[in-house]
Amino acid sequence: MNKELKVDRTALSYWFPLIEAAGVPVPRTKIIPMPRKVQGIIWRWFDGAGHGREFIQPFFDDLEKAAVTVGFPCFLRTDHTSGKHEWNRTCFLKSADDIPQHVFNLAEHSEICDFIGLPWDTWVVREYLPIIPYGSCPHYGNMPLCREFRFFVNDGAVRCWHPYWPTEALERGGAERVNYEALCRMDDEGALTELATKAGEAVGGAWSVDILETERGWYVTDMAEAHKSFHWEGCGANTECTT
Repeated sequence: MNKELKVDRTALSYWFPLIEAAGVPVPRTKIIPMPRKVQGIIWRWFDGAGHGREFIQPFFDDLEKAAVTVGFPCFLRTDHTSGKHEWNRTCFLKSADDIPQHVFNLAEHSEICDFIGLPWDTWVVREYLPIIPYGSCPHYGNMPLCREFRFFVNDGAVRCWHPYWPTEALERGGAERVNYEALCRMDDEGALTELATKAGEAVGGAWSVDILETERGWYVTDMAEAHKSFHWEGCGANTECTT
């Protein structure tokens, strides 16, 4: 008897095509599967001997083609994480020369993330949106700080929203002279609520929806199942959002 395969709904390759098809504003995104053979030899590739070049180089070439399509600099991540707290060595690609080492760094990050690690068999190259930085975090690899908000939705109905960056995260990141009030200011709750609702309706169920300010307007950049998402303490909607 065939068993139904469990769908990994938090994976970008699951939710992104759904919200893109629904017309939600998103960065241009290319999804590239990583061959199992490449996963198996990536650690040996960096031992100085260049083991498995004939297998791993075509994968690097596919990433480069995707990056050229969306333009450099661009944003690199796996299906599950960007490792953005190590910005300059993981997700931020300045040129094609960065690809091999950043892939290795992100694979390593995925392996040690949480208790059992995160899958890294699918990779994603994304357009680097024209952001509006309010500062940066030197302890996070000079990660830029931008105005973002996280909405929690359930079948498209918004339960609550919060600024993306709690003060303790900025303190750990070494951010200085950041106008925190401006970073967290919500100017147009109606428009962002509409985006979160549209994204939530496209995927169904309980989700977090991350929305980023850019020079071109607001973009949905990330989503995750609500019960796997960071939620500000003290929110009265917390239980309702994650069930």
